[in-house]
Amino acid sequence: MSYFDINRSGELAIFIRVVELGSFSAVARACDMTPSAVSKLISRLEKRLGVRLLNRSTRQFQLTSEGCQFYEQGVHILNNLDELEQSVTSNHMPQGRIRIHTSLSYWTHFLLPYISLFNECYPQIELEAHLSDEVINLVEQRIDIAIRTGPLKSSNLVARSLGSTQKHYVCSPTYIEKNGCPQHPEQLYEHQLLDVSYQRQNKTWLFKKDDQEITLAPTKILRVNHGEAILQLALAGAGIAQLNQFQVKKALEQKQLVKILEDWNIKASEEFHAVWIGHDKYVPKRVRAFLDFLVEHTKVS
Repeated sequence: MSYFDINRSGELAIFIRVVELGSFSAVARACDMTPSAVSKLISRLEKRLGVRLLNRSTRQFQLTSEGCQFYEQGVHILNNLDELEQSVTSNHMPQGRIRIHTSLSYWTHFLLPYISLFNECYPQIELEAHLSDEVINLVEQRIDIAIRTGPLKSSNLVARSLGSTQKHYVCSPTYIEKNGCPQHPEQLYEHQLLDVSYQRQNKTWLFKKDDQEITLAPTKILRVNHGEAILQLALAGAGIAQLNQFQVKKALEQKQLVKILEDWNIKASEEFHAVWIGHDKYVPKRVRAFLDFLVEHTKVS
């Protein structure tokens, strides 16, 4: 078989669908093929490349490291091919679907007010939002852009800064009326605290005043897996929480919440980043449009 007899873009497209849909049978249904034809195509692709892309078992498969690399680069190649074809047509506007993942807090306070504007600016881009506070695998979840909070771990992801914010310790006036207001960090052991439950969260609370530093590992904590749920609990008088400035700004202005232990607050900054797979130079036009929009309209400050 000659070089020109191989439909490499077709093979690549089928391989990507296998990764994204999770099974040969699902790809077969989507592409009007038989499962055996999909399996043979993947085997032929692996034989031509000389590497195994998928480790198969009876009911499932897992990507090898070579398979992950082939998938990530392959997605960008097909995106670039789509954009090349679009560039020679009369329609130069970015188009297609963008799957984004972000926390409910960032969505509520920063993205939601501007979604209508984005739709007006880019009517041919379809947004699909997945909301949770967990750190997810972008490849497994087929996410184009994720908004990450806190320090970034070393990875193959490309990142763009979306600003930073400070945290404050807050509770409701009702809570203070019933339980008193702590004047020293160690008094927090006597209070009901509110915190998130996901694993990446630091389980200690840090305080500093002048040259004195205190690290607490409280045990009386009500934990939930959403930052916005923590805010609602604090507003309801359920306890003391550490929340971002943008989350509590309105409630502080309306005196629904009050700051406590401000003289002990280390006022550490929490960073926000947009992250995606690939290379900064080879971002699909639709994804680039959304990234630029994020930086212009939704930066955290």
